Amino acid sequence: MSLLRPDDLDADEVAYRIFQVTRDRTPWRIDDVLREGRFSDDPVRAERAWRVASRGYYAEQAGLVAAATLAAETEDAPLRFSLALATADEARHADAFYRYAKAVGGEPEPCREVLQPLDDGLAALPYLGRALVHTLLEGLAADEFILLGEVFAGDPLGRLYHHVRRDEIRHIAIGLNFLARETRTPRGRQEWAEHAREWHDTGIGLTGLDEVAVALATHTGRDPAVVRAWFLRRHRARLAAAGIHIEIEEGR
Repeated sequence: MSLLRPDDLDADEVAYRIFQVTRDRTPWRIDDVLREGRFSDDPVRAERAWRVASRGYYAEQAGLVAAATLAAETEDAPLRFSLALATADEARHADAFYRYAKAVGGEPEPCREVLQPLDDGLAALPYLGRALVHTLLEGLAADEFILLGEVFAGDPLGRLYHHVRRDEIRHIAIGLNFLARETRTPRGRQEWAEHAREWHDTGIGLTGLDEVAVALATHTGRDPAVVRAWFLRRHRARLAAAGIHIEIEEGR
């Protein structure tokens, strides 16, 4: 890993502005969140909250490792600095889900093996592919938190999803900005043209989107196909808004 020249940090105005927003954000505290709502008296709902918080604990750790690895390996100064701050956010998120899970049901459910394929899949990708898939995963997680915030409205977990989602939106902006900049370079443009569709399909597979849609449909009373289509519609809109173009197969 090489150290980067300071004049590279603000070479791109938008990238540096995104870093500044992340740097100067007002942090939230899990202790405050745990006091903001009322834990459910319904044992079924409480167990469901414990299980999704347990999954959140491991998922946010996966995001932490991905962001830290991308930060260490890049020669892009604003991306490195922004991802370093995102890594700290992910640590805060993992700790928050851990604290909530312990408060509502005890030690988090041991579901690490469910998320191990995600870590393995990311590690197998080249840098640009990992950046795409990491950004894709952050985007779908932020959308998932909208629905989970509805499911657990009034519970501290609903508030926790609100705070975590605000952080994830900044992380999505970091990734989209880098992808847009990198795919304008000669090397990035060629690599993108050759592999973007393949990387994207890998990322969709790693999200477990079908299973997520079914679970959220069950929790919210929606149709799984409608939930899945909603996720994909928002995902495509994010890419388009950032000027990132991938020939995505219908239904993916």
